[in-house]
Amino acid sequence: MFLVYIREAHALDSPMPGNHGLVEDPIDDGERAEVAHTCVDELDLPMPALIDGVDDKVGKAYGGWPDRLYVIGSDGKVVYAGAQGPRGFDPDAWEKAIVAAKAAAKAAAKAAATAKPGDQTQQPAGKEPAPGPGLPRKD
Repeated sequence: MFLVYIREAHALDSPMPGNHGLVEDPIDDGERAEVAHTCVDELDLPMPALIDGVDDKVGKAYGGWPDRLYVIGSDGKVVYAGAQGPRGFDPDAWEKAIVAAKAAAKAAAKAAATAKPGDQTQQPAGKEPAPGPGLPRKD
């Protein structure tokens, strides 16, 4: 499981700094990484963070701003897309999706380990495998 750190919702220099603004909006990927690492460290988050660039490509592609909960299956497909947070968060549905995705990944790994030559569960020759856990490709 990963956290994807996107644009700061309440940066001091944003249109809506609110009472939460503690940092200025980063102007390059290095500054965004520093802010993300501070967030992960200060909140003592139990998962690694992937960091969206300042081009906000991931945040825009997934409608992630100001925050959103997703589950991406081991095949790289979105298996859960929550409503816009924080008011739209449904932690119970998110947890169920995580449990289901883990079970599906475990079953797929078991099937792959027991597959025999010629089984349909094998990857066709020359076909690129699906992306792993994390963010799926957006071609």
